[in-house]
Amino acid sequence: MIAISGMSFRYKSRQPVLDNLTFNMEAGGVYGILGANGVGKTTLLHLIGGLLFPKSGEITVDGHRPGARRPAFLEQVFYVPVDFELPRLQVGVYQKRYAPFYPKFDLQVWNNALQIFGIQPDMQLQALSFGQRKKVLLSFALASGCRVLLFDEPTDGLDIPSKDSFRRLLSAQIDEQRLAVITTHHVHDVAMLLDHLIILKEHALLLQASLQDLTNHIRTVTAGQLPPANNLLYSERVPGGYHCLVRNTEMQEGPLDLELLFKALQMHPEIVQNTLRYEKQV
Repeated sequence: MIAISGMSFRYKSRQPVLDNLTFNMEAGGVYGILGANGVGKTTLLHLIGGLLFPKSGEITVDGHRPGARRPAFLEQVFYVPVDFELPRLQVGVYQKRYAPFYPKFDLQVWNNALQIFGIQPDMQLQALSFGQRKKVLLSFALASGCRVLLFDEPTDGLDIPSKDSFRRLLSAQIDEQRLAVITTHHVHDVAMLLDHLIILKEHALLLQASLQDLTNHIRTVTAGQLPPANNLLYSERVPGGYHCLVRNTEMQEGPLDLELLFKALQMHPEIVQNTLRYEKQV
């Protein structure tokens, strides 16, 4: 659904923000994009949404070039930025004014999301807190019927129950025809949602893999002593022992701490990447 080939982007004469990216994202899943500040996560969302234009290479979304911003593209893509402004309207009026731009807008999904988030249609947007306005925008995105949903730090401003509500609502809306892309620093907030992981480092693609592939070959264990060196990929001291990434040599079902994986890849990218390559060859 999203195809990126040799794509690079820079702001004026600065160093590349994104450099020669090539990967695909398919419908039917939730992709998480992780990376340190400044590596281009938000820029990548802007490029997918047609808000910025590649300096070289190509990007297509469901066959459309985002930069052309044609109506057939715009009605299928919804972007929830980390910072946003909403008009001075009642919540219900906001929906009636902007829903016609999205032919597949689902009023039942909208009403259900508002109810779960505790938002009333007669509330004034300007009187709501940032977190409440975020719930309105997330509700609209989920109800939009768009095939591509782009979320930049979607859990920012949400309390713990609302984060859980967002996860449940998004899971219910993703099917084989739709795709969600999430950038986040709060990995634990969305880890249970993700089907695929993309990690950027120094403006380039460090890792792209499905969570199934990752958990088939890597798992997380916490133990009083370090595991054998031939299985150990990365470790951190924790109270009472060590939190470790290890090779999943016996294909056991078990947890994978994505935050620990991210730290390991930032410090020793070759370890985990070589493990995945090795496991695929044997």
